[in-house]
Amino acid sequence: MRKIAKNYYKTTRFLFLYKSFLYRFVTFTTDSEELQDQIIVNALNIKNRKKRITYIYDSACKIIDDYNAFENICGFKNCQCYLNRNTKYKYGCCRLCKYKSDTGCPTSNLACKLFNCSEVCSRRKVIKYEDLKILKVLSIRQRFVVKSDYFSLREDVLKDLYCYTLTFAIIRIILRLFKNIIVRNRKTYK
Repeated sequence: MRKIAKNYYKTTRFLFLYKSFLYRFVTFTTDSEELQDQIIVNALNIKNRKKRITYIYDSACKIIDDYNAFENICGFKNCQCYLNRNTKYKYGCCRLCKYKSDTGCPTSNLACKLFNCSEVCSRRKVIKYEDLKILKVLSIRQRFVVKSDYFSLREDVLKDLYCYTLTFAIIRIILRLFKNIIVRNRKTYK
């Protein structure tokens, strides 16, 4: 049994070691009442790599969804956000995504949930990448993928997170981006 310190910065220095095979049979605990600390401990207790990544990703999405529950953070009215009310564009930043719909976003993409334009940031407090302490459990490569994998399905992002090389993940992201652009252009010409 290994107790995780209440001091977040002291704990994050050793996360890479806690995820290694050296701590395979160790159960982590914490006395902290903070939700993200408890999620970190639960994630460290999941010894299967894919299940741990999925748990962290879903927990981060849930934290953002709970924070923004029942709120229209982009101020959508008639499919136009704060910035696009005086223009012809609909869906704001999401207009580039092939998965957009009038009822909201059907994907659970962490990069899209963390992105907020300057207008939204000036009108309300938003969750930023730095506020999600649980993402420190991911590797640097995985955090890069989480930050940059916009307009993708949850399953595609998780496949990118499971990859062992950054090059392969970046190629998958770029291919999906081009595919998304091609599909969007086809829809505009019809």
